Amino acid sequence: MTIQRPDEGTTLRHPVRRPMHGPVVVGYDESPEAETALRWAADWASTRGAALVVVYAVSPPLSLTWASSKTPAPELLRRAAERIARRGAARARRGHPRLEVRELGAVGSPAAELVAMSQSAELVVVGRRSEKARADTSLGSVSFALGMHARCPVTVVQGSDAAEIGPGRPVVVGVDSSRPSARALQFAAEAASAAGARLVVVSAWSGPRQEPWMADLWPDSGAAAARLSDGASGRAAASVQEAVALVEEWHPEVEVVTRAPQGLAQEVLLDEARDAGLLVVGSRGQGGFAGLELGSVSRSLLRQADLPVAVVRDGGI
Repeated sequence: MTIQRPDEGTTLRHPVRRPMHGPVVVGYDESPEAETALRWAADWASTRGAALVVVYAVSPPLSLTWASSKTPAPELLRRAAERIARRGAARARRGHPRLEVRELGAVGSPAAELVAMSQSAELVVVGRRSEKARADTSLGSVSFALGMHARCPVTVVQGSDAAEIGPGRPVVVGVDSSRPSARALQFAAEAASAAGARLVVVSAWSGPRQEPWMADLWPDSGAAAARLSDGASGRAAASVQEAVALVEEWHPEVEVVTRAPQGLAQEVLLDEARDAGLLVVGSRGQGGFAGLELGSVSRSLLRQADLPVAVVRDGGI
């Protein structure tokens, strides 16, 4: 998603896919981050009336030379994976006795298994440590791979704890005039409606940078820059107002607050989401195998945010 430069001539009123009524899929590996993601996913599934599928996938390891000269047989690995998934499912059931919970243990790449399951899921949830200072986050990680390839929205639950979405924890969504933005808005509005939360609609904008030497070469550069900034500001304001109109159509019960500040998209969204329960962004990254790229804003937020971030990507595998 690139919300500081909305597309000329486009609006939020693109055709919007209705959400699938499939299960919520959560990746689970018994780590503290996975435990937090499991609780978040179980709460979400319970609120939405969806089933929960707890997935643990393990890649066939190299020979464990410190313990044995042989690699475990695939069947033994599968049984071990099933036991871990079963323990995660049992935890989810304890917290939500009426929730339909299934488990799946598999031998294979965790990212590949979750991407495959995203084709029929409503949402895929994974946990991830929040490491703001780490600039070299691997694109091979499960969360980034899902952000690039998943066929449904993906929520990455950051940090060691995640506050519930609700009246005191709004849903924040970044919008512009693009198709992924419209899908992100719909996802965010439905999340806010289900949780009884406020929806904060944000569209950041930025004008061209005016270097001191430009006025010497182009005397009218200042006026031109001001016109471009006014245009960007106006488009951002129009985006949030159109978003309000759409939310009123979809979920008139949701309280909507709008913001259209000047600044870099990722910085503005992080600031607006300081007390939020969920941050939602669309991603224009091509994904799939045509271009292994996650949108720059969503990528930045996944690296820096300290709250659950939902990425609603445009395109498929």
